[in-house]
Amino acid sequence: MTVRGLTATAALWLAAVAPTQGLPGELRTVDGRTLVGALTVDADGRATLAQADGAVTLALAEVTSFVRADAPTALPATAPHRVWLRSGQELPAKALRGRAAADGAASRLVVELPSGVTVELPIAAVRALRHGGAERPEPPRLTADFDQPPDNEDVLFVQKDGQAHRSLVTITGFSDDRVDFLLRGQAYDFPLVATTGIVFGRNTGFAPDRQPKPRTALVLATGETLVGRLLELQAEARLRIDEGAEVLVPLAALARLDVQSDRLVRLGELSPKVEQTPAFDRVWPWGVDRTPAGPGFVIAGEAFARGIGMVPRTRLTYDLGGAYDLFEARIGIDDRGGPAAHAICRVLVDGRVAYESPPLVRGTAALPVSVELGRCRTLAIECDFGKNYDLGDFCAWVCAHVVQR
Repeated sequence: MTVRGLTATAALWLAAVAPTQGLPGELRTVDGRTLVGALTVDADGRATLAQADGAVTLALAEVTSFVRADAPTALPATAPHRVWLRSGQELPAKALRGRAAADGAASRLVVELPSGVTVELPIAAVRALRHGGAERPEPPRLTADFDQPPDNEDVLFVQKDGQAHRSLVTITGFSDDRVDFLLRGQAYDFPLVATTGIVFGRNTGFAPDRQPKPRTALVLATGETLVGRLLELQAEARLRIDEGAEVLVPLAALARLDVQSDRLVRLGELSPKVEQTPAFDRVWPWGVDRTPAGPGFVIAGEAFARGIGMVPRTRLTYDLGGAYDLFEARIGIDDRGGPAAHAICRVLVDGRVAYESPPLVRGTAALPVSVELGRCRTLAIECDFGKNYDLGDFCAWVCAHVVQR
């Protein structure tokens, strides 16, 4: 995978705000410090923050987050197309095209992100893609095939002569504006512009091993998130994603960095025991990094990429095994919830209520939550019905993590 660069419009904007030495902003550490300065990260994983009175150097694993000083609010990225990787990453795209195999390199799918950065993906790394737009409505069976893909065949959805078609094929590659495939042993190609979606077979690609910690999420100013191992942050950010390829991102394109290490673990990385009570005979799904309204979170106009979304009454219980000292999060109602949303959030430590929120309503800023764990065995987060009994209570636990001091 390679990053080819930026569109002309994006490049002009980024050049206007590009930092000259390091990335200026605010850094937070695992032990609770907040530091202000210009950040660089070297190839050995040392993060250096240049301040007016000197420099502070930390291991990257000691950093929890860094927010650029002049970054605009990064709302969840919107784009007509989406690409899902087998590693679990999901990429919004404003354009999709192919790159034919050449000079010993395999064919690639080229994804242009909302920021203008283009990312090239080998076919084996892609789980599915949705080629959207007003002229390309979503195929009726796309979601079902995404959830239950064929074992050894790929599913190709196309729009032809005003009709939607679904075929079991073997995708063999992409050219600039066409997709190549085998159908019943015969080779064909089809215009990419008329392709509405592809779901790759369960065994026609593979999920890569996850990069070791510390892992870094690069949140771009236009809302996209790229996750992997941060190799360097100097004149640009160099990130190796789970697929093994390196991605280069201009510093001026970054809004923030979030670091995952063994000392700080996000709840989205853990598997909870789930208990739910139906509202009006319906159980709403809970989600990692999303609400029932879609990916990301927006609380009182402030956007967050990561967290836990749930609807009352849901309780998630995590077995921490006595390894952590502190739980932190911010809570609120997602702006995409109902106008009558009214809910209560709780934190339980070893089965006892350690925190209960005031009633949460839509439009109220996210509340900070900090609970001492005392090396407890279990942590539970819960959202409960308020006075309106679940009318769009899209509860959000953003930036939710446990810390080992």
